[in-house]
Amino acid sequence: MAEEAGKASGIEKFDGTDFAYWRMQIEDYLYGRKLHLPLLGTKPESMKAEEWALLDRQVLGVIRLTLSRSVAHNVVKEKTTADLMKALSGMYEKPSANNKVHLMKKLFNLKMAENASVAQHLNEFNTITNQLSSVEIDFDDEIRALIVLASLPNSWEAMRMAVSNSTGKEKLKYNDIRDLILAEEIRRRDAGETSGSGSALNLETRGRGNNRNSNQGRSNSRNSNRNRSKSRSGQQVQCWNCGKTGHFKRQCKSPKKKNEDDSANAVTEEVQDALLLAVDSPLDDWVLDSGASFHTTPHREIIQNYVAGDFGKVYLADGSALDVVGLGDVRISLPNGSVWLLEKVRHIPDLRRNLISVGQLDDEGHAILFVGGTWKVTKGARVLARGKKTGTLYMTSCPRDTIAVADASTDTSLWHRRLGHMSEKGMKMLLSKGKLPELKSIDFDMCESCILGKQKKVSFLKTGRTPKAEKLELVHTDLWGPSPVASLGGSRYYITFIDDSSRKVWVYFLKNKSDVFVTFKKWKAMVETETGLKVKCLRSDNGGEYIDGGFSEYCAAQGIRMEKTIPGTPHRMVWLSA
Repeated sequence: MAEEAGKASGIEKFDGTDFAYWRMQIEDYLYGRKLHLPLLGTKPESMKAEEWALLDRQVLGVIRLTLSRSVAHNVVKEKTTADLMKALSGMYEKPSANNKVHLMKKLFNLKMAENASVAQHLNEFNTITNQLSSVEIDFDDEIRALIVLASLPNSWEAMRMAVSNSTGKEKLKYNDIRDLILAEEIRRRDAGETSGSGSALNLETRGRGNNRNSNQGRSNSRNSNRNRSKSRSGQQVQCWNCGKTGHFKRQCKSPKKKNEDDSANAVTEEVQDALLLAVDSPLDDWVLDSGASFHTTPHREIIQNYVAGDFGKVYLADGSALDVVGLGDVRISLPNGSVWLLEKVRHIPDLRRNLISVGQLDDEGHAILFVGGTWKVTKGARVLARGKKTGTLYMTSCPRDTIAVADASTDTSLWHRRLGHMSEKGMKMLLSKGKLPELKSIDFDMCESCILGKQKKVSFLKTGRTPKAEKLELVHTDLWGPSPVASLGGSRYYITFIDDSSRKVWVYFLKNKSDVFVTFKKWKAMVETETGLKVKCLRSDNGGEYIDGGFSEYCAAQGIRMEKTIPGTPHRMVWLSA
């Protein structure tokens, strides 16, 4: 049985997740070695009680070896195999509403990443559905097939549409969909195709001189789309132009319909105009990003209904964190004259691009379609915005003149900053001379920068102070360091003790900040022996070296009163260096 227990350790240890899979493993293992009787919980009549107790205890030990430490602690009191399995089932297989909600949420949030393994994605999908089945939630074959199709990334949109259009009224079968997407993955890998788009945060903002390059990027995008279309031409897809199967509309050699040709040209011209506008200014570019948690912009001046505050942090792909300092709405004016309102846009000053979160749009009830190098955002039957992929990014823009007349142009605070924090009197003078036509009046708010710039600290006190009459009645101390360069002896700090009465100074060099307490005790013993007097009061700043490590407790035990300077007032001790 010890050998059997050792083999059982090869079973993946159960850590609280996927109980159904672990139970299948342990049951198969025990049945294969004819050790399954204790699982049933009933002693066979032909077996003696002593033999049954020994067998049950041995199987109990085998099962415990396949449990992680955190799980084993929860069932340490169970003394039989049947009780152990019953307890585990009650904890991890209980069909509670909370468990069902967790698994359903996990299933609905399951999305295959770009360029990820289809087999791994299907394994994860089957794991979740099996867990749901163990809590009495089953899906029929068609629902499972539809969920798998919906979980595929955007680069599979053409294949998803082809499957949907080819089935007609017939129900989809999970096995057929599974085989189809596995075959499609092999075909893509053999053809050397890649899917997915680059991260918006990895690209530099374009300047004026990149218009030609952006056109070149669109040409490359068309070529790549054409290549992908050729590689899929063998599939049974239907052409939307001639109605025949075996090719896409853009590959069709039949004459295009008049109305569709005109509409296609109109859309192309509209998108090209948007791209020409997008290259002028970083304020114009808005990138649709499926990886962004919410809409973001680094530009405060385009945000309306702005609310400043600490809204947390966002983390980039390189692990760096950026502060979210505000929240508001942004109106994007599109080339067709319509206005697209983005709500709850986060203000992140250190961000390099304006990002539109696909996830936030989806949460707000919008539908986002990416197909054929174009994108479209709809809500119900209304098309809110559309555009075309530029290089690897799906982008839109708002005209520069719209930004110029946005809410910011009538903001007195903004003009105050533009004019170098001009005074209220000066701005009213400019307004009276017609130099600020956008402003109707000067509604001056408090400017924090002006207030901070005009503040000054209290003057240093250099006279009017009477030193103490007795030596060691008051001692001033301070620590300096660390020095960027160590001394020849390896010291990076020094501490001073100054007698208030005689102005005598003692200086000690320290290697570590933690040596302050030991140095003070040595200095105290020396001066008290030399003078025959006791140190009565020690004055220092609020440094931790004078508080932690037993320093304050020692002074209290020795009858030494400790005084601390007011935080933020270093001039209180500036006379010590005079």
